[in-house]
This record gives sequence, C-alpha cells and structure tokens, in this order.
Amino acid sequence: MTIAQKFLTQFPLLSKAPSQSGLRELCIDLDQVHRYEIQKGGRVTYRSRNTSNDLRERYKKAEMVTPVTFCQRDPCKTIFQKFFTTFKTAAMGGPPIAGTNTNVAVIPTPNFPGLRESGEAKKTYNDGSKTNPKLRNLITTTDGNVLQQLDPVTLEPIRLFTYGDIDDSLKSSNLAPAHPCVDPDTGEYFTVLLTFGPTALYKVVRIKESAKGPSHAPDLDVLAEIKSPRPTYMHSFALTKRYVVVTHWQCDFAAWGLSVLWYGNAWESFKTHEPNTKASFYVVDRHAGRHVATFECDPYYSFHNVNAFDDGDDVIVDLASYKDHTVIGDYFIDNLRDEANGKPPQQAVLRRFRLRNITKHASATLASGSPPKPVPSEVVFQLDPNINFELPSINPGKFLRNYRYAYGVNRSGQNKTLIYDRIIKVDLSKIKEGSTGGSEHMAAAKFWIEDQCTPSEPVFVPTPGATEEDDGVLLSIVLDGRRRTGFLLILNAQTLEEIARADMPEGKVAPHNFHGMFIPSF
Repeated sequence: MTIAQKFLTQFPLLSKAPSQSGLRELCIDLDQVHRYEIQKGGRVTYRSRNTSNDLRERYKKAEMVTPVTFCQRDPCKTIFQKFFTTFKTAAMGGPPIAGTNTNVAVIPTPNFPGLRESGEAKKTYNDGSKTNPKLRNLITTTDGNVLQQLDPVTLEPIRLFTYGDIDDSLKSSNLAPAHPCVDPDTGEYFTVLLTFGPTALYKVVRIKESAKGPSHAPDLDVLAEIKSPRPTYMHSFALTKRYVVVTHWQCDFAAWGLSVLWYGNAWESFKTHEPNTKASFYVVDRHAGRHVATFECDPYYSFHNVNAFDDGDDVIVDLASYKDHTVIGDYFIDNLRDEANGKPPQQAVLRRFRLRNITKHASATLASGSPPKPVPSEVVFQLDPNINFELPSINPGKFLRNYRYAYGVNRSGQNKTLIYDRIIKVDLSKIKEGSTGGSEHMAAAKFWIEDQCTPSEPVFVPTPGATEEDDGVLLSIVLDGRRRTGFLLILNAQTLEEIARADMPEGKVAPHNFHGMFIPSF
C-alpha cells in the first residue's frame, strides 16, 4: 500500500540585499512532495522531491520573492503560506514559464482524464520500484489555472499545463479551486474557473475520458457560466451525484481582481468583510448542464467542504465554516507567538446546510428564461465551537453519499503548538437538527492527542471488505515538537487508538503538511 502525502515545506534563502530593503533572510514555502510506502511486514519507505527548483533558483538570483504570492511579501509572516502557493499564473493570466517555475503545491490527484501514463508507461525503475496499475498518472493542483504532472513513483516533475491547454475558452481564466471534485464511480473531474473583470465569470467545468479511449485528449464541457459582481477566492466547492454546488462564500478581491497585481499578493488584495453581503450556493445540474438554483445565507468563510449528497430533492452540504476570512490574518506567526497579547485565532466549526426543492427551483428557472432567483438556505446544525474542525476527511466510499463519520484536526488549546494538536472524529448521527452546541456534541466527538505534536489531515483507509463505515485506519503525518522530528501515525478509525507509528530516522524531519491521499497497491 502507498500513501502519497503532498505538502509544502520551507527552505532558507540568505539575501545580500541592501540594508534599506529590510531583506536579511527569506523563508519561502516551495513545493515538496512526500511519498510513504507501507510494505508487507510493516516496513515503511520514504522519498521526497522538490518540484519547484526553477522557481527556487529564480528567487535566489533575484534575492526576493517575485512576483505574486498568497500572503504578504515576507511569506515567513504567516503560517497560511503553507496552505497556498503562488498566484503568479492567476494574476498574470498566462501559462507558467518553465517546467518547475511555478509552485503547484496543494492537492495531489490521481488519474486525471486523458493524461497519458506518467513516466512514458514505465513498469520498472532503476531502483526496482514498479508502477501501480491503479495509478495511471498523478497531478498536483493549486488555486490558479495551472496543474503539474508528476511521475507517481519517483515524484519527478514531468510538465506544467493549464485548463486552457485542454480548451481554448479557459485560457483567460485566472483562478480555480485547489480542491477539484472527482466522481469515484465515473472518474469525471470537476472544477470551477474564475475570470477576473468588472463582472466576475465562473465557469463550471467537467473533464472526462474521451469516448475514443484514454490515449486521446479528454472531453471538456463547460456546464454553466455564472456571472457575479463578486470575484471570490474559493479553495474548494461541493459535488453530489446530480449537482455541482459552487460555494460562493465571502472572501472577495478588490478592484475586480486587479488588486492582486497592485499589492503583489492575494491576502492584501481581499476586501474587508461585509456583514450585510450574503453568501451564495450556485447549484448546477451536472447532467443537464444548467445553472438551476441559487440559495443564500448569512456571510461566512471556508477553506474546505467536508462532503455533499442528494437527499430526495434536497442537497446537503457540509463544510468547515469560519465567521469571516480574517482568520487568515489570525494565523500570522507573530500573532500566534504572542501568547500574552496575541489575538486568539478563529477556529472552524462543522456546519451543515440544506438546499431545498431543487427540482422546483429548476423548473421555475427554465420557465422564466432568466438566472435563478436567490432563495434562503437552511442551517441544519452547527457543531459546538469547543470541537472546532478543519482538514476534513471521510471514508472515501461515502463521498457524494449520506454518511455518518467525519474526521479532521482540532485545536484543543492544551498544547504548545502553533496550530492543530488533535485528530478528531465526529459521529454526525448524534447531532440533532437545529442544535449549535451542548453535551450531545461533546459526546459525539473522540480525540487523539500527544504532547507538542501537530497532526496533518487524517487520511481514512477502509478495511477491505468492511461493512461498517468507520472500519479502517487513519494515516497522519505528525510533527513532533518535543523530539524535533516526525512520524507516520496509524490509528484505529473506530476508537482513535494508536495501532503503529513509523518514526523518521534520527536527525531527519518531514515538515508539517496539510493534505494527502492514499492509493492501494492491490
């Protein structure tokens, strides 16, 4: 079995810039991909690779970070630089310059439709490693209109490409959520492309394998084009078996998106929070290819959707919700380290929305010939803030389906860690509709915690042939602050009790990461 964990790391770059520049050392988050392979007998092997070497050399030569980043010009100042990568391609509206000259560093995704097998269909590598027949290719994505293909065994960068390379109509698009959605039953790949302008344009896109076969270019369909006055930064969105749901929360770019070019980074380009501006859910029929309904709710912000599914004629959307996007500023390292005067960082809570009577709204939209009129959504429940919830994970067999258990990371406040210190499991069947906290919420949660340890997203691996939803294990890469090292942690997904761990060799550290994926070898 193989777990491919992809995350960002930092390397130091000593600057010889003049004193008036204020540059002495640049701490820059560039892409590094890590691969853990669990072999028979319990042996774990590890390999990693830097995938932005050209960009690294350009930074060294320029002695600065150029030209556009996610947060401030000194990326050491925020821990969220680990979450997001360069906005160069998004801001400039063009393709990357060279094969490793763009930082594409958020989500690994296997088996992109129509992409030729990685490594020229290699079967055996020089070190004896073999390709996995379940893994035809491997790509990584970021929040811009750019993707990177990697060799799934060696992790060697193969090429960079954009959605515009597949369809010319997408060449001018600027942003796309780092988290695509893939239907596990059909292999269809979905994303949402945003084009900046006086009227923001969102294109809901489906990519699937060509009817001519996997060696041909994939089929790409623009299912809907949605116009909005708000160009919004969206890190993820939702999918069900019938619909794509564009979760249009509030994190809007100023000046139609041109502010990114002016400030040189995305964080300073966001407008201030507007409490009177509603958030929206745009519902797109993935089979009919139409925008069929729009729902509204009070403003919120989110990085990650947990899951979504059809419930009769309704749609359920679960996500990790923040009050507003100022959470990004809360995680500036200076704030986190100032225990006496620093602002306590906002924490996300798991919130469930219900979008009612989709067919009814779709019929009214079709009859009117106009864009759907917004109608209210419903908040079914919201978890107690004491069991805050981020980096969600579920049993992959329950993706796009009704489910019971959600896993993630949590900040207890008990440990001296800058971010999350617990792995959490929540039994959603124990949460009553309309509830927002209380003893029943605490009773629905289980935790794993270890002193001064920071876990990554827990990746659920089901037991083969399992009949219970939580029958499996959780895999997490843990940064150990006490021993200044890290380890691969394996937990019983039912009890959160430790089954095993694989420590990094003495003196070696696998840096903290956020997202990963698991690929079985059988």
